[in-house]
Amino acid sequence: MALKRKRSNSSNQVLDDDILQHEPPKHQPVKGKEVSQLSQGAPSSSSSISDLEVEGVEFKITIKGLKQARNKQNKQTPRYKADIIDNLIINPQEKWDKLKSFGGFSIVKAEFKRGDIVEIKRPRETGDPNEKKEWIARVLDVRASDKHHVYLRIAWFYWPEDLPMGRQEYHGRNEVIESNHPDIIVALSVNCLADIKEWDEDDEEAVFDGLYYRQQFDYISQQLTTPKKICVCEEYYNPDTRLVNCPQCKIWMHEQCITEDAVRRHKKSSIVSRLSDKSKSEPDAAPAVVPKKKPNRKPKGYSKKAKTFSQTPTPGPDQSVAATILDGKIRIKEVAGKKNEDNSDSGLDVDNIVDEDIRCLSCGVVIS
Repeated sequence: MALKRKRSNSSNQVLDDDILQHEPPKHQPVKGKEVSQLSQGAPSSSSSISDLEVEGVEFKITIKGLKQARNKQNKQTPRYKADIIDNLIINPQEKWDKLKSFGGFSIVKAEFKRGDIVEIKRPRETGDPNEKKEWIARVLDVRASDKHHVYLRIAWFYWPEDLPMGRQEYHGRNEVIESNHPDIIVALSVNCLADIKEWDEDDEEAVFDGLYYRQQFDYISQQLTTPKKICVCEEYYNPDTRLVNCPQCKIWMHEQCITEDAVRRHKKSSIVSRLSDKSKSEPDAAPAVVPKKKPNRKPKGYSKKAKTFSQTPTPGPDQSVAATILDGKIRIKEVAGKKNEDNSDSGLDVDNIVDEDIRCLSCGVVIS
């Protein structure tokens, strides 16, 4: 492993003539662990967040000001500090301070530098399906006492299910969360550079095939920043789903919101149509008699607590309505069960398919 020593007056400059050719020490295991197990491991919701100490290799980190987890997101969207070095106490501090600081390091022919996002080698598998996922971290500091002892101060990334608040509906399958969760690992724990990109939600042309991140989890306050809200529902966007953009008002809409609106409209029009047909087929039907309300008497079924009326639900039509966006149109499909003469289910379905234009849920303009 080669270490690139940074200049004392600039962290961005590297001395080419100050490279240490690293050779692994003869005794690789530290504290009885294999090289691939030297890191504490990626953060997990199964570990206690109230613990104030994070185990590192030969070093122990104490975090000042750590709070209990809150199962909610921050209403604001601040950018948390990616490096919480001011909140850390590294023990033994004197030994850490004596380590020389470097701008980067290399393993065989792979080069890494401060700020890189890397994959970390995992320990032996225990059968947990989540172990198939990578451990990902950002390199914040590179220090070494000699070519055999190289340490990295890192900040972990989280998989959504490892957050205290858990995976949310808007989290995509390839989404990870940036955090300032600190740790110290040995450089040989690094496997490779991570295939990951930051997603700027204001960039409508953003395309990424690998992992991505857009949120931050602050390990000190235990809060998660909020993504950008879109659509008339003012909810977030899951990149695994589709969006539709209105050319008139420029709003982005969830495909699900458009299809759900179509289903509601179709069901409402179907019920009105059936009621109208029924009234036409029974022209001599007597009008319903509505009794007058008696004063100071609450109607039967009135709930004081809920301040609502309990009513017997009216049986709905024997049908199922679904909608999808296909070839620039909303395709609405109604599947109604066909009844026999004795009103029993015949087991046959009668399909009714309607295609209609996509209209903006905000301004109503037709979207082609």
